[in-house]
Amino acid sequence: MTFTPIMFARHSHIEVPDSNLLQINTNNVAIDFSGTEAIPFLTTILGLDLNKLTASGLGVKGTLDGDLNSNYSFALYYFSATAFRFVLHSDGAAQLQALISEQQLRYDIEFVMRTDLATLTLSGEQAFDALVDAFKLTPGLRLSDTNSCYGAQSGEVFITAIDKQSTQYFQLVAKLPELEKWQTYLQQRGFAMSLAEVA
Repeated sequence: MTFTPIMFARHSHIEVPDSNLLQINTNNVAIDFSGTEAIPFLTTILGLDLNKLTASGLGVKGTLDGDLNSNYSFALYYFSATAFRFVLHSDGAAQLQALISEQQLRYDIEFVMRTDLATLTLSGEQAFDALVDAFKLTPGLRLSDTNSCYGAQSGEVFITAIDKQSTQYFQLVAKLPELEKWQTYLQQRGFAMSLAEVA
């Protein structure tokens, strides 16, 4: 049997909060985006530079309103030249959904609102090591650009590394019963629930 490592990343040179915290993100949604003209849409209509997205899992932050810290900012993860995943606030998702629908006559693109998925954000000194250990990830990548992000699929969970206002966060994207299992697991390892929206 061949072992295939699941690579994972974190950012270089950004702040890591001292406290180990968890946050259920009830306002975050995932949109799976695909099509033979996905890249032309993303570069022309959304103005994204996708040159650095050379391997599955690499991602880039973008925005629909010019502010990378607003409810209209998003993380876009690359799976292939025809398949991507957006993770963003529900306000931005509604606007993005309308934009994609408007452009579907011009571009061969499709999207699926992943209403079956929820997100859990974690941060803190132990966050990266806890994820590497829990999901059997290989910690081999460093992201030097704060507008870059990274996502990896491990079993039923899509795990991301993202910068938000120069602070390192990680998100778990999965079906709610799966997330609840990981929330319990992480709480048992010292991660406290936070009420404030973080990422």
